[in-house]
Amino acid sequence: MLVNAAVAVALGLSCLSAYVSPERAWWLPFFGLAFAPLLLANLSFAALWLVFRKWKTLLLPLAFILLGAGFVRTLVRPPFGKKTELKSELKILTYNVNLFGLKRHYRDTSTYRQVADFITREKFDVVCLQEFYMHNKLWSEQQLFDKMQRLPYRHVYYNPRYSVNRKSSRYGVATLSRYPIVGRGSIAFDKSENSAIYTDVALPFDTIRFYNVHFQSIGLAGEERDLITDEGFLLDPKKEKRKIFGRMYLKLQKAFLQRARQVDAVAEHMRSSPHAVVVCGDFNDTPVSYTYHSIRGKLRDGFLDAGRGVMSTYRSVIPSFRIDYILYDEAYRANAYYCPNIGYSDHYPLVCRLTGSAKAK
Repeated sequence: MLVNAAVAVALGLSCLSAYVSPERAWWLPFFGLAFAPLLLANLSFAALWLVFRKWKTLLLPLAFILLGAGFVRTLVRPPFGKKTELKSELKILTYNVNLFGLKRHYRDTSTYRQVADFITREKFDVVCLQEFYMHNKLWSEQQLFDKMQRLPYRHVYYNPRYSVNRKSSRYGVATLSRYPIVGRGSIAFDKSENSAIYTDVALPFDTIRFYNVHFQSIGLAGEERDLITDEGFLLDPKKEKRKIFGRMYLKLQKAFLQRARQVDAVAEHMRSSPHAVVVCGDFNDTPVSYTYHSIRGKLRDGFLDAGRGVMSTYRSVIPSFRIDYILYDEAYRANAYYCPNIGYSDHYPLVCRLTGSAKAK
């Protein structure tokens, strides 16, 4: 019973993490990351008490399961449903391109070509890229854009923090558009290599402000990522693996706090937008998080409109669910929302077909 109570309270804290800034309670996001296993644990207890007909005891896990039910739909969608077909369709891509593979295959420029060919082949109208990396000695910005002539309007932002004393290489985010860009700007992230920009695109049926965001990364090293799948690290006699776990814990804590400040800055900026808003990008956080809840606000989530099954936008041996998103004004709807299964990055590209027939905002 005590274990059941602990697991139930932990699920409640997981739900609470979506509404409380990590700056007020830095430890809450750890419960948010564990939402899925905590929900499954409570379901197991509920099934156990149901079998043994412990009706009063059953109420405890059942109450917290109901509390978390609203979050389940952000993780899993039924693989069926009627698709909406409306006019004025806009095909949007958000994609963390992981520096076009140059960390993994230095001096191999094939990923630049593969990503450019994919974007050209799929005929996107608006493309938001994160971890957009240019190295002048390997592949120039112009070479890349020459292969994507369908998208002649571009807003590229290179983070000055990363570019200091690196004249040959630049890193940031980029928004590419088939339609004219009539406004642009950036939102500063203090002491971070991550970035956010906004781009006003004049579409035939409306002007939309696209936010292209890359919120704070955790920055785990290879040995730290390996530890996630190592079930025996607590039994390590030399305690070396536990030291690695300690470093990973501190990195997570730092990322939670930095991301909360970045999220608050973007959410505040969005509230003053003169146009309808579409948010694209790598949130580096799950749907059960302060990040997602704060940025989504009253916006619609393409996954809830047109997603299917369990979506994972990050390529990992551990199911990561969604950390990349496309959110949009209530006047619009998605009639398709999916991740093409291509391996050019550690993220999957995320595609949304957005429709709308009336001006938003």
